[in-house]
Amino acid sequence: MAYSETWDLDAIFAGGSSSKELATFTKKMKDDLDQLRKRIDSLSSKPNDDWKAFILDVQNLNARFFQASSFTECLEAQNTSDKEASQLTGRLDAFRATLKTIDVRLEDLFLRADDADWKKLLASKELEPIAFALNEQRTLAKKKMDPEKEILTTELAKDGYHAWGRLYDKIAGSLRADWKTNGKTEPISMGQLHNKMESPDGAVRKEAFEKLEGAWKSVADYTAAALNGQAGFRLTMYDQRKWDSVLFEPLQLNRLSRETLDTMWGVVADGSEKLLPYLDEKARLLGKKKLTWYDKSAPVASKERALDYNEAAPYIVDQFTRFSGDMAGFAKMAFEKRWIEVEDRAGKGAGGFCTDFPVSEETRIFMTYGGTFGGVSTLAHELGHSYHTWLLRKKPYYATMYPMTLAETASTFCESLILDAALEAATDEEERLTLLDKKLDEAATMMMNLRSRFVFEMNFFKERTNGPLSVDKLNELMVAAQKEAYCNGLDDNAYHPYFWASKLHFYITTYPFYNFPYVFGYLFSNGLYDRALEEGPSFAAKYDALLQDTGIMTCEELAKKHLGIDLTKPDFWQASVNRATGHVGDFVKLAQQKTGAAR
Repeated sequence: MAYSETWDLDAIFAGGSSSKELATFTKKMKDDLDQLRKRIDSLSSKPNDDWKAFILDVQNLNARFFQASSFTECLEAQNTSDKEASQLTGRLDAFRATLKTIDVRLEDLFLRADDADWKKLLASKELEPIAFALNEQRTLAKKKMDPEKEILTTELAKDGYHAWGRLYDKIAGSLRADWKTNGKTEPISMGQLHNKMESPDGAVRKEAFEKLEGAWKSVADYTAAALNGQAGFRLTMYDQRKWDSVLFEPLQLNRLSRETLDTMWGVVADGSEKLLPYLDEKARLLGKKKLTWYDKSAPVASKERALDYNEAAPYIVDQFTRFSGDMAGFAKMAFEKRWIEVEDRAGKGAGGFCTDFPVSEETRIFMTYGGTFGGVSTLAHELGHSYHTWLLRKKPYYATMYPMTLAETASTFCESLILDAALEAATDEEERLTLLDKKLDEAATMMMNLRSRFVFEMNFFKERTNGPLSVDKLNELMVAAQKEAYCNGLDDNAYHPYFWASKLHFYITTYPFYNFPYVFGYLFSNGLYDRALEEGPSFAAKYDALLQDTGIMTCEELAKKHLGIDLTKPDFWQASVNRATGHVGDFVKLAQQKTGAAR
């Protein structure tokens, strides 16, 4: 069957940014929020049945808010010129701020509750399923400012901290570059321009990179202001809360210990040099002494698999079937119900994402599909996110709020399914070389590119304590971080100094340090994938059970329960890095055979 390349948002709220359904939905949310603000004053200082009802109503309102904000996110992504959608997002930000003040006042009640009464409250059948989230909220509240200051901070963040993020989104969404095709010059988005760096033509890749750098350079003063503004707000807030590290919040959000993070990065740093032979041989295949930034994802063989969307969809379903019939069935449903937006057109936002609609029990995937096998992997990646959310759809909303570390596990696991299946079915050495390149390019992205982002952010925040950084200084920090993470393995004159400006993840205020969760998820999924290979078909049920627990455990607890491993020790991470780099020798051998450089 032919699948639509555009998604169906009317099934959520008909009418787009002018939706009457959405207006009615948000009006009811506002009315209910107003009632909650009045009700909280009447709550007893001692936990009772009124507490239960109030907590459940707040949970329900949070789920509805997420439903509405996901919808406006989709509207803005599909059309960056949709001004009404931007206004809706702004109004929802105000709603979120008010909802946050309810949370702060509720946390104050949590703190006043006697420990014995608190435990008794959470043991009730209504709240036991979300006890983990409520305990987490209470524990974190002990490490915040007094309620009045927290409420003020939340209000100020609405038009300060988060406004910087909205400004960046607007800049990125409206940025265009001129591109000539068949003698005709047209403006294209940054997402379309980025896709051109996967072209087999080196001149096209170079031109695309130069235009990308030029475009971001033209707005660098504004993106630098946004980055500095966000960081200043965050540092001041952390200082007032007496949090001694910029990693405190991201570690809390990701339910990860500093010990585990440091162990993982230590193993990654030590293992990154294993990828240097791959980078060197890929450079030779492309006729260069050293690989450039814009050649990292370049195809290395004539048999670059190209699939249009209607070929990619059944291919993904078939590969998912080899692991799990349930996963394959879900993917097929997502394609058929038009939960996916992939059309390559101007006016779309850059990048890709998966978002969920907890009230409707649906998800939506956004990306620009370029017809390459890399696009197939990205599509599988987002379907992994979507399947993860689908497994949790019947649980209470607070029990579905898994951290980004574990969100990236499901997505990268699905990528592995796709790439390994293709590698297994490869019919000749050219195709095998291409697929090995895809696997190792992903390893380099996770272990080097993502690490460069982490190193940059750590150094940026250290410098930012002394005041805002200039564009030149940001460029300097970015290139230094890239050289460190890539072990000086790229051409000295072809790094990406404006990467800090071009990468959305640096500007996401709700998830600071959105870099190490990808690496954790990638390596953790490698461990899961090894287990799947060892245990065979029976592992699919265990995999689902693990994903269903991701909203009610820390990363360490989840790994211990479902895999029997200790994430604070290097053994697991070393095995995962070894799997990630395990095909370097195969790639080098095939590459040298092709170039005649075999020794």
